[in-house]
Amino acid sequence: MASRLEIDNKPFLQLILILSLCLISVILFSIVGGLMTIVVYDVDISSLNNYGDPKVIEGLKMFQLLSAIGLFLVPPIAYGLFTSKKPLKKLSLDKWNKPVNYVLILILMIISTPFISWLIELNANMVLPEFMSGVEEWMHSSEREAEDLTRAFLTFDGLGSLFYILIIVAVIPALGEELLFRGVLQKIFINWFNSPHIGVWVTSILFSALHMQFFGFFPRLLLGLMFGYIFLWSKSLWLPILGHFINNGSVVIASYFFPESLKNADISIFEESENSIIIYVGSFIFSVVIFYLIRKVNQKEQVNNQNSSPISV
Repeated sequence: MASRLEIDNKPFLQLILILSLCLISVILFSIVGGLMTIVVYDVDISSLNNYGDPKVIEGLKMFQLLSAIGLFLVPPIAYGLFTSKKPLKKLSLDKWNKPVNYVLILILMIISTPFISWLIELNANMVLPEFMSGVEEWMHSSEREAEDLTRAFLTFDGLGSLFYILIIVAVIPALGEELLFRGVLQKIFINWFNSPHIGVWVTSILFSALHMQFFGFFPRLLLGLMFGYIFLWSKSLWLPILGHFINNGSVVIASYFFPESLKNADISIFEESENSIIIYVGSFIFSVVIFYLIRKVNQKEQVNNQNSSPISV
């Protein structure tokens, strides 16, 4: 097996390694998750599509949790341990940024919500050419099934279930997906193409495509680009992890306090009015401003760090 030095600065071998770890880990964790779902919740495999059965939903939650851990969380951690004597530094988890960065991330996620909601609506209304009508129907069918499963997941029985669902929907995806995509893959693609921008874009496209929700591709691509560039500027994975958690966690919190929103789910969370376009444009402009501020803050911090470093002679 290759040593740490033999795969250092060799993006192709690094990519093979992380993909192999993902494949092995997700298979093992999915097998364990499937067996636990059947044994613990006494679920028949043939009834897995019965989202009206509470036992099926609880079993699917456990399966989703273990599968996500196996696909997103374990492989990058194993990759960090394999490729470096300092895995936290390798995965960019060793650096904590100034508090202002976290405030700006929080503001950005709130301010950008109207614009992203509008983008979701546009993407959902996408119509493919007539000769691709079969593909479009399959995409709609997959989307409806994903929405039904999401609604079934976002059912609560007290605070305990709220925290459990937050772990499944927000905590593990925020940690795991950012570790895999930004902490590992983005670095690999930046080195491979010798271009930060291409690396961020390729990673963001893969990030959105892997979710297999075609009518949410462009909003998720935008989020991937936001997280990718924030990580590129800050050199810390904690900032995109926070943004990812806010994005996913806000849906869970909203569903807990306003369960009627699931029954009357509309693609856009904002009522259409004559002022809607002003809200969307304003959201976009202010998001760009906050995004620019995040870049400036981190550029200034890097310059200060360089100036404060001792000069080697």
